[in-house]
Amino acid sequence: MTIVEFQGFKRKYTVVAPEDPGPNQLLFLHGSLQNGSVMRRFTNGTFDELAARTGTVVVYPDGVDRHFNDARGVLPVKARELGIDDVAFLQHVAATVQEEYGTQRTYACGYSNGGQMVIRLLFDAPGFLDGACIFASTMGSGANHAPSNPEGYKPTPILLMHGTADPLAPYEGGQAGLANSSRGEVTSALWTAQRFATMNGCSKAKVTRPFSDVSLHSWEGDNPVELWTMKGVGHVIPSGNGLDARLGPNTDSFIAAQVVEDFFGL
Repeated sequence: MTIVEFQGFKRKYTVVAPEDPGPNQLLFLHGSLQNGSVMRRFTNGTFDELAARTGTVVVYPDGVDRHFNDARGVLPVKARELGIDDVAFLQHVAATVQEEYGTQRTYACGYSNGGQMVIRLLFDAPGFLDGACIFASTMGSGANHAPSNPEGYKPTPILLMHGTADPLAPYEGGQAGLANSSRGEVTSALWTAQRFATMNGCSKAKVTRPFSDVSLHSWEGDNPVELWTMKGVGHVIPSGNGLDARLGPNTDSFIAAQVVEDFFGL
């Protein structure tokens, strides 16, 4: 684990570097009440395995007080209260990794609060990411989509995965978060994917069924968009492991890390 002093705060991140690093780095942003170490366990080590398998340098940054200051207007957490500049922090981490390991391309995956942070990066640091993956998170609705630079987006390949039985980030949109800690209104997973596809100038979606419990919407173009809709699945990242039942059901049809590897061409 690396500890750095950044903008007056002690920040942490963990680097999982393969023996022979290649040109790609992948930032993996955890969800609410997690950190990088928790995320490595939450995904059953499958993204650490991706690092070893593909030569990708995988980086797990920690949010302040276990949260990132994400793209939503409603975010009752310390990172928002303190005005944490996570966009600048993540750019700093990526630049440091690039200098140390010689990486040339930067991708990001984010789960839940981390997914919302990926959305913020896409708008507030346009062009920073060469590709983005958003797990169990969708754009805020109306004023609840509140990046600092809402017109700043540049076309970027985007992969989304979302379960239809997600109890915290509803697949069809609506109130996100827990009953005692709302994160405001959000759009649906399909609306979010369609919005990115439109901004990317993609063609009309094709719908396929790679697995019995998965519908795949694919928008083709120079910057493609994919939405993996997981029927009956909850607030999870498919990784072949058992998770807290309060997050909802999981699926063993596929491993998310392998889909990410294929989509980003790692």
